[in-house]
Amino acid sequence: MDKFHTRMRMLREQFGLSQEYVGSKLGISQQAYSNYEMDKGEISVKHAVELAGMYNVSTDYLLGISDEPQDVVCLDAEFVGDLTFGNIVDRLLKLNEEERKKMMDYLYVPEEA
Repeated sequence: MDKFHTRMRMLREQFGLSQEYVGSKLGISQQAYSNYEMDKGEISVKHAVELAGMYNVSTDYLLGISDEPQDVVCLDAEFVGDLTFGNIVDRLLKLNEEERKKMMDYLYVPEEA
């Protein structure tokens, strides 16, 4: 997990966020968040999941287990405005078979050879 604290900082900086802002989103102080980035404390599972969602990366990437940022789709990540991937999946699951077929016909784009 030696990459964890460096990835936290890198992602925060890529998003242009302050430690104070991220800490407030997690419900902790700037100093507590800073300790995470300096590898001076163990982060809770809850906070790791919240950070992964905030940056739309997998927890495996955040924790340094994977080098692929998006091994999974975060269902809480915003897709358009306040609409999340989870909202879209919920709506798709409520479609009947005919509506699903129409949706797939509309979305399907054949791959180029």
